[in-house]
Amino acid sequence: MNCTVMIGHAAPKLPQLRPKRLIIRAILILGTFLMCRPMSRVDLPEQRITLSSSVILVDGDEATYVQFAAKDLSVYLTEISGKPVTLSSSASPDALRKAQTVIAIGEKMALAVGADLRSAAELGDEGSVIRSFDKAGTKIVVVSGINPHGTNLGVATLMEMIRCAAKSPYLVGPIDLRNKPSISVRGFHMNGGWQLNHPYGFRTWTEEDWKRFVDIVWAERGNLIFIWPYVETMTVPLTSSDKAYLEEFRRITEYAQRQRGMEVWIMQSANRVAISDCGVADPMLRPHWINGCQKDMDPADSVQFEKIEKSFEALYQVVNNADAFCLIDADPGGWPQSPISDQLKIFLAARKLVNRYNVHAEKTKLVDWMWIGWGRHKFFTATDRLVTGFDLTDNNLEESDVAFMSRTIRNFKDHLSEPWELIAGMAPYLDSSNQESTLNKTVYLPYGTIEMEPAFPATNMGFEPVRKVLEKADSYPELRGWMGNNELMLLQFPRSYYFMNGLWDARFRNRGEREVLQELSRDLYPDYQDTIADSFLALQEQDPEKIGVMLPRLKELLQGGNAIRAGALGRFLFPDRLIVARTLQMQLEIRLARQNLLKALQGKPDIKECARLVEDYFDKLLAWNKETGWEKTIDIAIWTSPIYQDGKDLTEAMSRFKEILGAGAPYTSYSQVKAFFDPITRDLLKKYGEESVMIGCIEPFKLAVAQTQ
Repeated sequence: MNCTVMIGHAAPKLPQLRPKRLIIRAILILGTFLMCRPMSRVDLPEQRITLSSSVILVDGDEATYVQFAAKDLSVYLTEISGKPVTLSSSASPDALRKAQTVIAIGEKMALAVGADLRSAAELGDEGSVIRSFDKAGTKIVVVSGINPHGTNLGVATLMEMIRCAAKSPYLVGPIDLRNKPSISVRGFHMNGGWQLNHPYGFRTWTEEDWKRFVDIVWAERGNLIFIWPYVETMTVPLTSSDKAYLEEFRRITEYAQRQRGMEVWIMQSANRVAISDCGVADPMLRPHWINGCQKDMDPADSVQFEKIEKSFEALYQVVNNADAFCLIDADPGGWPQSPISDQLKIFLAARKLVNRYNVHAEKTKLVDWMWIGWGRHKFFTATDRLVTGFDLTDNNLEESDVAFMSRTIRNFKDHLSEPWELIAGMAPYLDSSNQESTLNKTVYLPYGTIEMEPAFPATNMGFEPVRKVLEKADSYPELRGWMGNNELMLLQFPRSYYFMNGLWDARFRNRGEREVLQELSRDLYPDYQDTIADSFLALQEQDPEKIGVMLPRLKELLQGGNAIRAGALGRFLFPDRLIVARTLQMQLEIRLARQNLLKALQGKPDIKECARLVEDYFDKLLAWNKETGWEKTIDIAIWTSPIYQDGKDLTEAMSRFKEILGAGAPYTSYSQVKAFFDPITRDLLKKYGEESVMIGCIEPFKLAVAQTQ
C-alpha cells in the first residue's frame, strides 16, 4: 500500500518562542487542552492507517525546523519499513490520486487536501490538530498548527503515535486529537560536569552527542535547552582548542534553533574567571573549581572587574547566536558581602557586550539564576541551606530569602534594560517573583528533583518526588515555565520522561509508575517494551529471583545489537542505541548481587559463603564505577560510597554479618574483620585501582561492620 505524508504551513514565519548542587522542589503545569486528546472517536471502529512506502510533502517556504522534522519523519519510517520515503514540496493532484494514504502536516498542505482546521486556532502557538479522514478512496491524516512551532511539535507527537507490525509502520485510527502544552516553556539543563567517562559525563560529549541531546529534548516536546560550555575554565585570550570548543557550542545552538525550533540559553558564572588551564589543554578534560586554576573576581576592584569583562567578551564573541545568557549568582562564583549593586554592574557590562557581539543584539536576553543570592554566601554553603531550610537568614543581611530576592528583582526592574528574565532555583523565590509581578519572566528550575549532583551514577526510580514538585504549578499559574536538570542524562530517562511529559500534559502526573515506564519503554525499544519496563521496576526489587529473571531477557535484547528497532526516543540514543539496555543490565547485576547477600544474611551462611557474596557484590560495583568513571571522583571531598548508604536493609544486615564474623562470640575484633576482608581485597586489586577498591568498597564496609552494635 502506498502512503503520502504531506508537511507544510501557510502561516507567516514567527520569531522563535521565548520560551546545583541542592535538592528542592518544584515544577509545572497549567493549560486546558492536553496531549493527544481524543475529540470524536465515539462509535468509530479501530483501523490501521498504513504508512509503508510513504511520500512526504513539505512546503518549501516552511520554517527550517518543520522541514527538518519532515525529513526526520521520513528517516524514521524508512528505518522501520526498509523502503525509501520520498520528500517533495509539490502536492500535485496526480500524486494524490496515486496515494492510498496521505498525511498532511501543516496548514498549507492540510488545506490543499481539504482539511478543516478551524479548531487549530484555539490551540495557541504550540498547539496542533491531528486528525484522519477519507477522501475519494484516499486515507488522509492531518497534523497542523497555526504556527510553525505547533506544526513542529505536532510531528514529534505523531512520531510517538507510530506503531509497527513486522516492518510495516502504521497509525491506529480513526484519529481526532488536539495537542496543546500545559506549560509554555519546557526546558532542560545539563549541570554538574564531573569528570566521568564518555558518554556518562556531558563534558565528554562530542558535538554530535550534544545534537542527539537536543533531539531527545525535542522528542519529549521541550522547547528550551540550557547548556554550560564552562568558559570559567578558559583563560583569555582563548587557546585554539578552547575557541574550537566554544565554536562547537555555537553550532549546537544553531542546530537547536534552526533544526528543532528551540530556544537556547547559555550558562555562565557571574564572576568566576580562569587564571590557569590547570595544565590540561583539552577543555573537555580540564578540571573545574580548582584553586589556582579558577578564581572568583571582586567586581568592586577595577582590575578584577576587567578580567570578568574579558572572559564574558571571549564567550560572547564566539557563541554569538544564543537566545540568552544566564549568570548564576553563586556556586560557582559570587563575592561575600558584595552589594547587589555590584551584581547589577556585572549585568550591565554583559548587556553592553551582548549587544555588540550577538546576532540578536538588543533582543538577546540576560537571565539571573537566583540561587544562593549575590553576596550572601560567606557564612553558609549550599549544603547548609539544604540542611537548615530555605528561609535561612544571613547573619549580616537580616533578610529572608524571599525578601532578599525581591530586592534583587527590584534592582533589575529599576536599572536593567529589557529583555531580561529569571530562573528561580529555589521554591521561595517563586514568592519573590510573585511579589514583584515577574512570574511571567520566571522559569522554575527545581534543582535536584530528577537527579542530584554529584551523585553516584544510578537510575533514579520512583516518581513521587517529581509528582510533588509538579503540583506546585497549580499555585503559580502565571509562571513562564519550568526546567529540569540532569547530571547523567543517559541514566535518568524514567524521571526525566515523567517530568517532561508532565510539563506537556498536566494529567500525565497522575499516571502510575508502570504505565509511565511502559510508555517510555515503547518509545525506547518498541519490540522489548515489557522487558525494559520490567527491568526498570526490578531496580527496586527486593527478591533476587525476580531480579535474576530479567538478565536473560536483557541479554536477548543486547544480542540484537544496533539492528534492533528503536522507538521515537531510542533512535536518538548515543553513542549507540543499546546504551539504556546495557546500563540497565549492569545496574541489575549490582542489585542482584546486593540482594543475594542480604538474603543469605537472613539465614545461616558460613564465612566462606559470605566472602563469596561480598566479593561478588563489590566486583559488580567496581566494574560499574570503572565503566562510568565514578572511580575518578573519589578525591572529591563530598564523595561517599554507595555501599553503606544504599539502603536501610543493608545497614540492618550489618549486625548479622558481624555476628557471623565473630562466630557467635559476644565481641568481634577488628582483626577478625580485617582477616575476612584481606583476601577479598587482594582479589579485587588485581582488577581495579587501589583507591577505588579501598575507598569505594572495602574501608566503608569494614567501618560499617565495626561500628554495628
